[in-house]
Amino acid sequence: MSQFSVSVSINRSREEVFDFISDPATKHTWMPMLESAAWTSSGEPGVGSTMMAIMKMGGKETEMQLEITQWDAPDRYGYKILTVLFPLKAMAHTFRLEPEDGGTRVSQVGEFEMVSILRFAAGLMGKVASKMNQNELNTAKQLL
Repeated sequence: MSQFSVSVSINRSREEVFDFISDPATKHTWMPMLESAAWTSSGEPGVGSTMMAIMKMGGKETEMQLEITQWDAPDRYGYKILTVLFPLKAMAHTFRLEPEDGGTRVSQVGEFEMVSILRFAAGLMGKVASKMNQNELNTAKQLL
């Protein structure tokens, strides 16, 4: 698995930041490739909960299924994408929230695996994903 990491400092409490980044209803506001997202499992969110997201790439909408892999409010939130798109074989994200100067430091680690024939492109994919995810965190900061 290849990795990338990004972070941002947000002048809000960890609880506010956690609630915002983990809420499917707000994801489209800071993740521009998402049209919408919603919980597909019932009950309180936690490890094992699922959500569905509609992603738009190149004018085409694609449905993605996600499963929560980490849920420790307000410290950690993570998910894996169950329906990854080519050229990916697997993808997961973890967000760690730590107190910093009266606000919150959000650190995101993304892990991904490319299909075997394209593994040589993992470095480039990591750079693209890092830039995209940093932009998303910066947008979340502006919205909060």
